[in-house]
Amino acid sequence: MTDITELAQSLKAAAEKATQGEWWADEVKNEGCYGSGDDCVEGFTSYAIYGSDGQTLFDSLNSDAACISEEYDGEGHVAWDETAQRNAEFIALANPANILALVEALENSESRLHEVAVACATAEQALEKAQQQTTESENRVRKQNRHICELFDDNTALRQRIAGLESRTVTVKLPDINEYLAEVHDKTLNRAFRLLAESVRAGDVAAMRAAGIKVEAE
Repeated sequence: MTDITELAQSLKAAAEKATQGEWWADEVKNEGCYGSGDDCVEGFTSYAIYGSDGQTLFDSLNSDAACISEEYDGEGHVAWDETAQRNAEFIALANPANILALVEALENSESRLHEVAVACATAEQALEKAQQQTTESENRVRKQNRHICELFDDNTALRQRIAGLESRTVTVKLPDINEYLAEVHDKTLNRAFRLLAESVRAGDVAAMRAAGIKVEAE
């Protein structure tokens, strides 16, 4: 496969070296002969390429690829080198100015294609990043949804627990108030007598000791 860039640069280099300016093809009357034997005819139209100053750049007079075409009408006979005509038209059109313009357009297209390729690559990277961010966001949303569901389940269980506690009946047996008061009264009275007796005894012991009496309980 031909490397279009290499070909374009070769055409550009050749065009820059060629004769500059406008080129065109025109007829040249040729006195040469064509045909053979009794069919040999002298004179036909050939073609040449001319430059902007009118000088001849190419002449197909002696072309080995000549193909003579003829036409006859009431006024006479016309013959021309059809191959030379077609080649001359092509060469005139493929002049340096047109080649340079074509190469420039190709270079601009390649530059534009490069810009488009860079833009596409940038857009692709941005798309991949956006898709990654979207995936991460979706994962976060799913995680949050699971957490919300867990909280909802916990809240439901807690509400059920509270409802169960609110509806629960607790039985507490309280002591009889009269028995409680009697018990407290007896305990308080006994303690008061005990304290009084201990106080009196302590006073008696102290008095006897002061009088020099030995107390056996000591």
